[in-house]
Amino acid sequence: MHRLLALIPALCLLFAALQPDRAQAQLSTALPERVITWNLVDWPPFYLLSDGQPPASMEALGEGVIDGFLRRVLQRLPQYEHRFVMLTGARAELERKAGLGLCSASSMRTPERLQDRYFTPAMPTVQQHLVMQRSRVAALDLPTAGVSLRTLFRQAPELQGLILSKRHYGPELEPLLRQAPNVRAIAAPKAGNLLNMLEAGRMDFSLEYPMVLAHHLAQQRPGREAPLVSLPIVEAGEPPVGYFSCNRNAWGRAVMADLDKALREVAAQPEVARLYERWLTPSEAARERPRMERFFAARARGGVKIE
Repeated sequence: MHRLLALIPALCLLFAALQPDRAQAQLSTALPERVITWNLVDWPPFYLLSDGQPPASMEALGEGVIDGFLRRVLQRLPQYEHRFVMLTGARAELERKAGLGLCSASSMRTPERLQDRYFTPAMPTVQQHLVMQRSRVAALDLPTAGVSLRTLFRQAPELQGLILSKRHYGPELEPLLRQAPNVRAIAAPKAGNLLNMLEAGRMDFSLEYPMVLAHHLAQQRPGREAPLVSLPIVEAGEPPVGYFSCNRNAWGRAVMADLDKALREVAAQPEVARLYERWLTPSEAARERPRMERFFAARARGGVKIE
């Protein structure tokens, strides 16, 4: 008994010495540099969020074009804790400036955005279309094979357009939209909000991806004639590339290096080039498939691409 009592002080000292290591191990799982907050968008079918809410975990990400792709990438980053939020573009800018470790899986790279974010190419996109009421397209006798915005704005300057304020519409279309006489940009929590407004006649046109319109109409009016139609835009040019982006600081640079590596690994998967096809018509899928395959093959074989 005396020997046991004599050992107690030594055991206490050993336990105390181990406590800092144990506490440090617990703390390391929540270090800020090991947490990535992903900003998602309620934008089906690019993101398919349950009840329009951000998922509680990586496993709960949907099977949309982008969130399904994002899950594949995050599975290769087990060293990070991934959290998910939904912030407007303006709020995201404020949070980045306040120090939140924020990344996005659906960014378009612009010179202005390069000032506060790193970018790495992730996946190709398709081109956005002009969206109008079917009756208005018929009244204006617009060609369904392709519409020139420049000609449309000149011939019908009274048309009212509404677009999203923080969306980038590409280098070819942005100047046309800025110069158009009656185009306004607004912030909207859901991409579908503008389509609802267009159906209600609150403006004459908007711009959107054709699969977004198709998904919206399938949810709203299954089996009935669509009140809205999408038309290719003559000036649109080559579809832009979608990027992952993160804060332009030391944390963001380190995260981006890991993301770039994971993206190249995912790009090598044979099935990844067909992520879009579930949401395209057979003719659209056949037309887009070679371009998608070329992009992912080049991304898989290429080196680090961080701007």
